[in-house]
Amino acid sequence: MKIKNQHERIVMATPERIAPLIADFDLIWPAESGAAPRLVGDRLYDTGLMLWEEFDRPGALRAFRVIRPDELRLEHWFEAEFAAGATILRHTVEGCAVGKYEAIWRERIEPDHDLEIEALFDNVQAAATGPDSHTGSDSAR
Repeated sequence: MKIKNQHERIVMATPERIAPLIADFDLIWPAESGAAPRLVGDRLYDTGLMLWEEFDRPGALRAFRVIRPDELRLEHWFEAEFAAGATILRHTVEGCAVGKYEAIWRERIEPDHDLEIEALFDNVQAAATGPDSHTGSDSAR
């Protein structure tokens, strides 16, 4: 089964303000989703159900390949595109699910993923635009 899932959010901040937030899952991961993916090796992240390998993808803030389970052959990545004083923050999942993971993706992973990414975007938006956000590199805290 082919998979393509994409979420977008316009955030009133620059891509330079958003990039360090995406780089720190512990900062932006939605608490209601459980623990953020845990670094377990060189660019390897354990999510419980999956093992992700971070890789460099041109134009992406962060990109991952699902390397376990074998039945999920997915890549997912975050992008930030400047757009007239704001940023379009985008998360894309592409790939395929085979065998029992076709149903697991449809019934469990995708619905949870959709909620998780929207909550993560809420956290990015709050951190990038809220009263504790700062735009200057020398801002005092």
